[in-house]
Amino acid sequence: MRYVSLAFALVSSVTAALPAAADPLHDAVRRVVAGYITPAVAGFSEQAQSLAEAAGADCTASNLVAPYHEAFDAWLRIEPFALSSFDAGGHAKAISFWPDKKGMIPRALAVMIDEQDPVVSDATEFADVSIAARGLFALEYMLFDPAFAAYPQDSYSCDLVQAQTADLAAMAQDVHQAWFGEGGFAELLETAGEEGNPRYFTPREAVQALYTTVTASLEHDRDVRLGRPMGSFDKPRPIRAEARRSERSARNLIGSLQAIGALADTLAPNGAPQTVAALDDAVAQTTALDDPSFARSDDLGQRFKMEVIQQRIEAAEHAAANEIGVALGVSAGFNAGDGD
Repeated sequence: MRYVSLAFALVSSVTAALPAAADPLHDAVRRVVAGYITPAVAGFSEQAQSLAEAAGADCTASNLVAPYHEAFDAWLRIEPFALSSFDAGGHAKAISFWPDKKGMIPRALAVMIDEQDPVVSDATEFADVSIAARGLFALEYMLFDPAFAAYPQDSYSCDLVQAQTADLAAMAQDVHQAWFGEGGFAELLETAGEEGNPRYFTPREAVQALYTTVTASLEHDRDVRLGRPMGSFDKPRPIRAEARRSERSARNLIGSLQAIGALADTLAPNGAPQTVAALDDAVAQTTALDDPSFARSDDLGQRFKMEVIQQRIEAAEHAAANEIGVALGVSAGFNAGDGD
């Protein structure tokens, strides 16, 4: 599989057109909102809607594999914010309910299918069902798990998938509204320090929130996306890999690292070449594993290679501290994963 460069072309083209600003903190925020957040949020909304439309036309699992992957790829570009101090319109857990430590997803789906729950016919009511039956990971079971995926057209499972994809598209629209509606995250970031801003009392606080987004996402990739399937030296846990049923474990790590690199490069006042280089190296080494679902994380040699990837992510953290933290005078703050 071929992967794109960390520095998105779209980021480069948009940021090049931005006017210079006297305040480096305001300038950093404006670069991120225009060059990274705007296309990322719009992309997720578009791909989620395309998935819903595909399901409406043909709900069978084989038809939805490609649009599912495209929607998940798009989510990875905005997921970093949900791991920090931004809440994805209140939908982060419903969009991406992982890790599912208690196996709630297959149980929730099985109950709905067994009982032929009529909630699938009402979008408003479906938005209130358990998050275990919604979002990308519930869809992964429906589309890729043999226990669920062999459903025909005109079946209850088909109706369920259509409800799930429509719900995901609605949540993506809510994410867009949370960012770009009146009083949304974009406005709050760009007006940081202005009178009446209830969230950021100084521009530095806004930049700190964006920097925390970078660091929290790197920690998540190192400790959760890689750490969970690696487990301990004596007890590796390959079945705990994220999205292993759809063989997206490595793809998710790569997509996340690419997204973080693009975000860091946009946020840093002089770009983030050292951060990007470390993440490019981590991407290359993840690709070289040739293990889409991290199924071989219980192999000693493979584990050592995964540890090297973790070290490259740590190197990116240190580089970001200099290229973003020191350069802009901010430090990482609270993130949504603290205390988990």
